Amino acid sequence: MTEGTQARPERVMVLEPDAERRQMLAQTLMQSGFRCFMADSVHDALPFYQDRQDSACMLTILNARLPWCESVELLSRAQENDWPVLFLTAEAANVAHLQSLFDLPCDALVHPFSPKQLMNAVENLLLLAQSLLRAGPLRLDTLHHRVTMAGEHLTLTAQEFALLEVLVKTPGAAVSRETLLRTAWGYQDLGETRTVDVHIQRLRRKLGKSCIETVYKTGYKLKMA
Repeated sequence: MTEGTQARPERVMVLEPDAERRQMLAQTLMQSGFRCFMADSVHDALPFYQDRQDSACMLTILNARLPWCESVELLSRAQENDWPVLFLTAEAANVAHLQSLFDLPCDALVHPFSPKQLMNAVENLLLLAQSLLRAGPLRLDTLHHRVTMAGEHLTLTAQEFALLEVLVKTPGAAVSRETLLRTAWGYQDLGETRTVDVHIQRLRRKLGKSCIETVYKTGYKLKMA
């Protein structure tokens, strides 16, 4: 870390079998203040994902040519925590395929790339990871306004998304119609709450009727398994 660089709370695992490239990647990251760990195999990297005493985000930089039979366990652990993964690949045609493999924030960089491109990709992935909200199988990407349920994309209107975001941020708690109007709609005049009921019905049709529970004389709460 260079003088004057502020330490970052996020951790980065550089999983790269080539020693020279691994050192170069780690040095670039540490100069930007990241806590950086290095491994040349999935076996050596896995203990860092099992450390329950350190809950900080772990971003993984992964050589896409590593054996998939080994990488799957590591990527599954990253997916459980919504930790981002940056794949390094030599083939531009692989990017879309790599991004579709797991339901987690990920991107791919094609060799060769500059230190600036690396850091831009890392920062964008961390921003994406911070924008994710999850409730059971439901995931909201508040940065791009995308919703998935058990990995399947759902199409919501902007108002439906805003309403669902409020409910996801208060899991298991009842939210009054008045609060939903203020937060999701920005209304100050709270005389008409029927519009909330209409949008809740639309959300139920898309998410499943049992996902949003009516709380008598109060409002609604999200109920995800």
